[in-house]
Amino acid sequence: MIPPQRRPAGGSPAGLVCLVTGGTTGLGRSLARVLAGAGAHVHVGDNRVPDPERSAGDPGRAPRDTAITVTDVDVTDRAALEAWIAAVHAEHGRIDVLIHNAVRVHGADAGGTAVDQAQSAMRAGYDALVCSVRAVLPLMRSAGGGWMVAVAPAEEWMPGEDAAASHAAVKAAVEAYTERLRSELAGSGSGIGVTLVRPGTARNGFRMPRIADFLPPTSPEEAADAVVHAILHRRPSVDVPDRLTLLRKVAAAGLAQCEGLALRAIKKADANACFLRAMSTIAPSVDRAAHRLTGGRVLLMPALLPSLMLTTTGSVSGRPRRVPLLCHPEGDGSYLVVASNSGKPHHPAWSRNLLTTPQAAVTRFGRTVKVTATLLDGSERTAAWDHMVKFWPPYEGYARSSGRNLRIFRLVPA
Repeated sequence: MIPPQRRPAGGSPAGLVCLVTGGTTGLGRSLARVLAGAGAHVHVGDNRVPDPERSAGDPGRAPRDTAITVTDVDVTDRAALEAWIAAVHAEHGRIDVLIHNAVRVHGADAGGTAVDQAQSAMRAGYDALVCSVRAVLPLMRSAGGGWMVAVAPAEEWMPGEDAAASHAAVKAAVEAYTERLRSELAGSGSGIGVTLVRPGTARNGFRMPRIADFLPPTSPEEAADAVVHAILHRRPSVDVPDRLTLLRKVAAAGLAQCEGLALRAIKKADANACFLRAMSTIAPSVDRAAHRLTGGRVLLMPALLPSLMLTTTGSVSGRPRRVPLLCHPEGDGSYLVVASNSGKPHHPAWSRNLLTTPQAAVTRFGRTVKVTATLLDGSERTAAWDHMVKFWPPYEGYARSSGRNLRIFRLVPA
């Protein structure tokens, strides 16, 4: 038995006792091999134990590293998972690193994913993470420290083919849990750290999102090196490849700048008739198509002005109806929208839908929230109208040409 110690010293994984779930394929297998190659004691728990009789060139061949112990463990079986963790701790006297890499992804859209498949994905990706942390945390506390790594499923913020709703749900759950865990441990003085790994695009087993085609691919071995480096240098998160970190920041800053510049330019142009006709005719059709193809992550209008995709319930059909709208985000998370209908004499159908069924949904930047719509009137409408005209001056022209009092709704998250 290796005697317990607070934390292995030095900048090397040598001597570390590491647990890796989902460690027989892809990134997990590469992580196990990198750690073992650096002298760590690696224990892999996976219910897909490779066949050791396969040829040496077969990517499914079991690793023969003497420092890697592969155990047949179904991470969705809590008793089996906890028994495996307890056995490793009994053998070594400590656990220094927990890497949760297990994931089950079923390629289907939200309506096509069977309930049992969605639950299976969540049990492997999220539930097993929680159970592993709960089992390892007291062991690390008693030893005076350790490190936990959660590998989120491959990037979903950049849309790709066959993206599964269950996959996106697991990713969101893993990220949220990991961030909360890090926050709770940060001020506890436990000496336990947390790293969130966000894989993006890589060769040999990583799905390639469309936009990521422009980035050089990363091999699982390179990704594993980046994760081990993050553990040793106590980084709270790591993007694989690391170019994604810069891309995230550039995208967020660029979008804000683009909105501001476009708004100033359009206000300066004021109510240019040709521009307004093009916007009212072309943009909604393009945005509906982009919304369908990208799962609500990409719209044309947000590249010009703050906007959203509103999903209402048809007042006659009772079916979901989607429409892209300019909006003004408010500080409390609500949105102001104006039923201008580009200055046409009749109220738009979506406004009638909201009057019949105020419950709706708003999608912005790929995130959908349920909202309740309130039709503003009196002084509240007056204040909102003055605000919206400053935001989008052509509303005044719409009101004149339509000959009606434009409806203004406040969409409040439910």
